[in-house]
Amino acid sequence: MKIIDSHVHIYPEFLKKERDKIAAREPWFELLTASKVQKWGTAEELVAAMDDSGVESALATTFAFRDQGLCREMNDYVLDAARRFPGRILPLAVVSPTRPGAAAEARRAFDLGAAALGELFPDGQNFDLSCAEQLREICGICGEYNKFVLFHTAEQAGHQYAGKGAYGAREAAAFCRNFPLTRVVFAHFGGGLWAFAAMPEMRLLTANACFDTAAWPWLYEPKILDAIFAIGAGEKILFGSDWPILGLARYEKLIAQTGLSLEEKEALLHGNAERLLAL
Repeated sequence: MKIIDSHVHIYPEFLKKERDKIAAREPWFELLTASKVQKWGTAEELVAAMDDSGVESALATTFAFRDQGLCREMNDYVLDAARRFPGRILPLAVVSPTRPGAAAEARRAFDLGAAALGELFPDGQNFDLSCAEQLREICGICGEYNKFVLFHTAEQAGHQYAGKGAYGAREAAAFCRNFPLTRVVFAHFGGGLWAFAAMPEMRLLTANACFDTAAWPWLYEPKILDAIFAIGAGEKILFGSDWPILGLARYEKLIAQTGLSLEEKEALLHGNAERLLAL
């Protein structure tokens, strides 16, 4: 079956080599790369893993830094990777929304072929997902270019882990209320926002939102996918692995334990992403 991975990370070699130097001024980078689950992966390694797993295309980002200059370097890397692996790597650009130069960098990245913005980290980049003023400019640019934005979110009720952050369903819903015309993907099941699709008013409020499955093996039981489709939110869920920290094999085991139909699996694994990307 065709597979589009909607959430992977790739890193230029210098990030690993200069990790300590960069981490000294980027606390979120320090936190995540010090984690025992951290893995590094280049564009070449991603494509090799995709070939092994049968993944056709992947939406690839790097790391969303506070420093706008580092964001630009990350964007140069993913945009170059997309040129070297056309159709395989679909580049996501990162900007630091509240730092000077965010709008210009978003425009530059879109003009050079970025598919969207993300994965942006509210905690790590010091912005408030629920604050309209802080995000108005980049959301306006996304609308102008007909692009979406991917934000990191996490459910707030479960266990703590490095990089979880403090932004979940409440803040994601506030974003949708503030920016109903901005297409948005909330990582990691939207921090539980998907469940509110069972509420008619929330189904309307989150009409512009999708969610991805990144880190699913560490977060939820397999039946979460059955629940998502059962409440009518199946068209919103995107397969995302969070490679390189997790590979496709872990997800295949979970999907095999669901009661999803063939059509639902096709929507999860590629159909919903194709519609989001207008492929």
